[in-house]
Amino acid sequence: MVQNKEKYLKAKEFRQRGFTYSEISKIVGISKATVSNWFGKQSFSKKVRKDNELKARRDNVKRVSLVNKARNAERSSRYKEAIKSAETEFKHFKASPLFLTGLAIYIADGDLIHPTQIRLPNQRTSIHKIFKRFLNEFLGMERTEIYSKPHLTIVNEAVAKKKLLVWIDRLPRIVLNG
Repeated sequence: MVQNKEKYLKAKEFRQRGFTYSEISKIVGISKATVSNWFGKQSFSKKVRKDNELKARRDNVKRVSLVNKARNAERSSRYKEAIKSAETEFKHFKASPLFLTGLAIYIADGDLIHPTQIRLPNQRTSIHKIFKRFLNEFLGMERTEIYSKPHLTIVNEAVAKKKLLVWIDRLPRIVLNG
């Protein structure tokens, strides 16, 4: 039995208009459990719940799409900056034996395919040691960010990988042109 008929009628009106139990409880000033007790088993309320779920799914798809669009724009901007920076840095680094050695190691053994992962499947610790120095000195990676058992891997470093690929792309020009 409903103790406050006026609150019940207000709550029912809001529920019929598609409000959630939480929204109704705040507006009418009753607990969510009371709203659930009043309308939980009523067929119109079940339909409202299904409609609200469908609307929420559609809204979530839109929201995720907008977030992805914003992230892609940001990512694209960061990649452009990384490419520009890498081209400038290459001019300064190309005389360094460690720089050229690091690039040569990655060309010979590195993962050139995966876009966000710097991976060196070679298991020789002497190669890892040189490549870690290269990563630290030229890409600013701390040794704690680099995992090397059984092979060297750095994940989620898309900008660093982009720079590395730009440098590798520029390397043949030095070898061929001197």
